[in-house]
This record gives sequence, structure tokens and C-alpha cells, in this order.
Amino acid sequence: MELSGDDAKEEGSMNSGHEVIGIVEEAGEDITTFKKGNFVIAPFIHGCGHCAACEAGFEGDCQGHAMSENFSSGYQAEYVRYQYANWSLIKIPEQPSDYTEGMIANFMALADVMPTGYHAARVAHVKTGDTVAIVGDEAVGLCAVIAAKLRGAKRIIIMSRHEDRQKLALEFGATDIVAERGEEGIAKVKELTNGAGCDAVLECVGTPHTETSISVTTGWSTWQWLADRLLVQLMTKKSY
Repeated sequence: MELSGDDAKEEGSMNSGHEVIGIVEEAGEDITTFKKGNFVIAPFIHGCGHCAACEAGFEGDCQGHAMSENFSSGYQAEYVRYQYANWSLIKIPEQPSDYTEGMIANFMALADVMPTGYHAARVAHVKTGDTVAIVGDEAVGLCAVIAAKLRGAKRIIIMSRHEDRQKLALEFGATDIVAERGEEGIAKVKELTNGAGCDAVLECVGTPHTETSISVTTGWSTWQWLADRLLVQLMTKKSY
């Protein structure tokens, strides 16, 4: 399936980018759920929809095509070819002209960072009444705040050192800000939770802060790690 955009590049140049919304220009004969002219979101990860991994909800580990084809790239282009459209593309009602620029930006976030943050909260089993710690305040970390709030978390602690992102986190639903890192950060989270730690911890930065994120769990909590800057969900484990 081909989608069109308006970001033309010089011939022979290399394109970056892995998030895209666009208009369907052409659909293959096996595509039954989309047609030319549809306004769509093309998710960063797109599985086949039929293998065991996809059926379990882990499209990032799709067994239906090569791993190198599973993660989108080169999307800052005039056209992109998108595989497994029946399963992975998301149709947006109407056309871009029917939405404000702010809404268009929100749709773009649904191609990667928001689903990644939500997936972390879902796989970590964040539920009503939980205390959740989020390590990292970039796009995925902030989206994890939104996700934890949507799933009913009572207390959301974000570890953040940036004042502008702290304000956004509070606006999105965070209840506490911890600017400290390392042992000081661990002690602060323990203090905020009366020594108990958190029901779930979403690690949205990468390996430098893995020890911190594990240390603020309880004996029964769930720890969710989003791998380094790739922001791909790799593993879920119970922390005992």
C-alpha cells in the first residue's frame, strides 16, 4: 500500500523518520479494509496479524516477516510502502482538512510514542488505585504518564529534571516529581511511598537508569523496560 505526503526530498538523498500519517494512494489487491483516499495512521511497528506473536499482542516480535522490515524507517518521504495494511493501518475518519493542526499532531503521536507509553502501562498491568513510577520524561515517558492516568493509577511519580517537561507531566496527570537520580532518587521515591515502593515501574530511558527503576519496585510489583532510545518494549518481569 502506498501513502502520500508532502515532504519531497532531493533525488538520491536518504530519508529518516518512522512516524507517518497520510493518504492512501494505492492499495494492493489483497487489501480489503482500505482504499484510495483514506486518511490513515501508519504505526511504527506493524506485524502480520496472524502469527503467534501478533495474536498475543506483541507485533514487535512478529514472525511473519523479517525483523528489519518490522520497524518502519525512511518515512520522511513523499511516498512510503506499508506492509500488512489490513492488520496494522488505522483509519482516521474524514480528511486532514477536517481537523485542526493540533489534532493532526495528536494523530502523529499515535504512530509511535503514545502507543509505546500505553503498551508499557498495559503490559505492566497498571490498574485502578496503583502507585506508578515513570523513569524518564521524554515523549514516551510523558505518554506513559497519560497511559497510567487513563488506566486508573492513583499516584503517578515521574523522575524528571526538566522544568518544562515537569509542567507537562503534571498537566497530564503526574502527582509527584522526583528530580534526583541514583541513590537519592531511590530514597525520594521510597519516602513518597512510605518505604513501600511502587506497584509498577515504567522505565522509559534505558540501561543507565535500570538499577534505579528496579530499586523503587515493591516485592510484588511489575517492572517494564523500554529499551534505550529505540523505545521498543522488550521484556516484562516480576520483581521479587
